[in-house]
Amino acid sequence: PSVSISLVPSSSQPGPGCPLCSVMDFCPAREQLRWFQGQQELSGHVVATDIVPNGDWTHQLLVLLEISPRYGVTSSSQVEHISLEQPLSRHW
Repeated sequence: PSVSISLVPSSSQPGPGCPLCSVMDFCPAREQLRWFQGQQELSGHVVATDIVPNGDWTHQLLVLLEISPRYGVTSSSQVEHISLEQPLSRHW
């Protein structure tokens, strides 16, 4: 899978926006994505789409963290998938 994080505007959160993690082109359609802020896993404030088929045997997933990034605190997403030897992390 390929993983990227971007900032999207939020109508419910003040500030620059919220981090959105995009997981693309993975097969099979089973994966786990977890958000962290610093070392703490965030289970609340996370909104995910259903896993969407791309039509070429691969899939995609978008997961929004509904918390604006804080100065000095790293937000990161961690993706686990059977095709990866170890979890794949992206930091914001």
